[in-house]
Amino acid sequence: MKLNLLRPLTFDTILLIACTLISTASHEALASTQNEPDNISQVVSLSSTDVANGQVALLEINLNELGPAATDLKATFRKQSIALIQHPIKSRGIYAGLVGIPLSATPEKAVIMLEWTDAGGRRAASVPLGIIDGKYRSETLKVDSRHVTLSKKNLARVKQEKKEIRRIFASGSDIRLWFGGFKKPLASETTSAFGTRRLFNGQHRSYHRGTDFRAKVGTPVYASNSGLVRLAKNLFYSGNIVIVDHGINIFTLYAHLSEIQVNDGQHIARGHQIGLSGATGRVSGPHLHWAVKVNGVYVEPLQFLSVISTLLGR
Repeated sequence: MKLNLLRPLTFDTILLIACTLISTASHEALASTQNEPDNISQVVSLSSTDVANGQVALLEINLNELGPAATDLKATFRKQSIALIQHPIKSRGIYAGLVGIPLSATPEKAVIMLEWTDAGGRRAASVPLGIIDGKYRSETLKVDSRHVTLSKKNLARVKQEKKEIRRIFASGSDIRLWFGGFKKPLASETTSAFGTRRLFNGQHRSYHRGTDFRAKVGTPVYASNSGLVRLAKNLFYSGNIVIVDHGINIFTLYAHLSEIQVNDGQHIARGHQIGLSGATGRVSGPHLHWAVKVNGVYVEPLQFLSVISTLLGR
């Protein structure tokens, strides 16, 4: 289309130009992302096609099946970017990632989105994933009233501590720092399960985003796997807490300790003693609160251990 730039453009001419640009952009967008391949079922596998809210799904992707030119592989679940690693026990070109289902997720048919680049351009595919109800229980707890009805000073402290923790989770190591299976931080029975709906002092409601283990004050607590200590201090709700960054968006948290035995920035090995259990922070008695966060989502710790075992072929 040729234009005479010496004459003012009419409304019809402007409309024609706009329609031409929109049409061109649409064709380019369609060309840049091709239809998903017919063999996607051979490319992708999930540890389970139905996963409860608060749990983890293991995603495996065989990049070799996408062709020798396939590169720049990415996987997302909703707003969650799934960290992908070369599979620890399978052949080169097979990648693995963990999909954390938020505790707040409602039962529905969802999808995991894949993107990669090959000789034909940018490609995309969707992997169906069913979210089912975890059917978590409820419990009532009695704690110190100052941890339920907050003073202005404590409220300001809690807000500041939440900002600090968000910064830590947002700046985790991109490198895998863990090796071998994850382990429980101590050997004891569970006293409060992950996902439990809690009522504190008959008024404050929350959801339990970790697993509590029975432990008298002074019981040694050990790191679930190797990593970098990102926080070792006292927080208002968590009491004395240690947060370990295991790389590729995996963190473990150990709360209500009576004593912390590691420092910020310290590299620790799997099984390293990080402190002693206690009853600091918002508690109804001595115990260890252990939590796991994957790709920004708190997940059920014991189920996480099982999924990692599956990843490692155990």
